[in-house]
Order: sequence, then C-alpha cells, then structure tokens
Amino acid sequence: MEVDASTKLITYSGVPEVAGASAQELFDRAMKWGGEYHKNFGEKLRKQDRETGEMELFVRFPIYAYDAKGVKTNSVQGLVQYSMLLRFRDGRYKYALDGLNLKATSHEPLEKWLDPEDSNARNHSFYLTDVDTEIQNMIEEMTKAIAKSADAPKDDW
Repeated sequence: MEVDASTKLITYSGVPEVAGASAQELFDRAMKWGGEYHKNFGEKLRKQDRETGEMELFVRFPIYAYDAKGVKTNSVQGLVQYSMLLRFRDGRYKYALDGLNLKATSHEPLEKWLDPEDSNARNHSFYLTDVDTEIQNMIEEMTKAIAKSADAPKDDW
C-alpha cells in the first residue's frame, strides 16, 4: 500500500491512456462498468457529471476476521469504506482513491493499522492485505472495462 507523502493517507491513483476515446465515451464506459461491477451502483455515486467529465464514488465492502491460526473466517469484522474520484479527458482518465477507513461510530482511518507496534498488528496486517487485494482487483476490472471499446453495431439484414 502506498502512503501519499504530503497527505499521509493510503492512496491509489493512476492515469491510464485509452487512445482514440473521447472524454464522454470514457465516462460512459465507466458508468457501464460501475453498474456491472458494483451492487446498487447508483447509491455509490456521489457525483456524476458527464459534461465536466467527473465522477465520484463512495464505496463500502466487508472485511472478515481471522482465527488464531491465521485462517480467514466467515465472520464479518467490519466495513471498509473509501472515496474514489474519476476525471475523464480525451484519450485518458485519472482515478484517485483515498479516505480509507473502517466504518465505526467515529472515523477510524486505516493508516493507524500500518503501525507495527500496535497490539493488534497481526490482524491489521491480514485486513490490510485483504483491503489491498480488493482494491487492486477493482482497479484492474475498471481499467479493463474502460479500455474496452463498445461492441461494433450489428448489421441486421
């Protein structure tokens, strides 16, 4: 996990290029991906502006507890949530994901879990690995979907 030097927050970002695609086309592809990838995608959208080419998502997903032997259980330990901003320009788009925290009664940023001296560091390392895997998979799926051009129109004779 990368920690931004200036904000000290765990951050995922990138600027994939998609040659020949307009900003609006990339936006539409991202909307299509979001609807297929996320359950209740409309609830996750905080902003969607096709004209300015901006989309903001607020996403939650569960993390699971581990037993004493380090085996993942089916017991939900909590919900991790984050914000992701997407900006689209002709031929490229930028994503920035940050604000990772555990949903709790008060704000609990995941950056606290990076402390190796924490009494619960072992479990936190399991959780951070799961969070990183989940986010990396989501980014990979998003990147593939946005890079994929729309299917050619069918010729109905």
